[in-house]
Amino acid sequence: MRIAVMGSGGVGGYFGARLAHAGADIHFIARGAHLAAMRESGLAVAGGPQPIHLPKVSVTDDPATIGPVDLVMFCIKLWDTDIAACSLRPVMAPHTGVISFQNGVQKDDMLRPIFGEGAIMGGVAYVGTSIGRPG
Repeated sequence: MRIAVMGSGGVGGYFGARLAHAGADIHFIARGAHLAAMRESGLAVAGGPQPIHLPKVSVTDDPATIGPVDLVMFCIKLWDTDIAACSLRPVMAPHTGVISFQNGVQKDDMLRPIFGEGAIMGGVAYVGTSIGRPG
């Protein structure tokens, strides 16, 4: 299963790192200092059941370079939803599912017109995270 993590910060970085550490085919989408740090040093998770350091991760700021995926973990702040979701069109295949881990009751309603009713799976994350530093 190929998984794209849109938004590789606290929630996306945490769940994506856990899945990658377990052997899943994870492709992170990030920007700015976080993207640069992940390209240079990988991704680190300091808390949780065990610390993780992934020295090399698949990370990009251009979803078109990933190709089609089976699942998108959508972990973007609500105010960036439209731009981020539209940028994911190149990774979407007819079978691709999208799980939104955003805050807000309207999040899935915002994604349905972009991805279609059949692609959206509501999600919720009960994990407290923070970004101590990029990467």
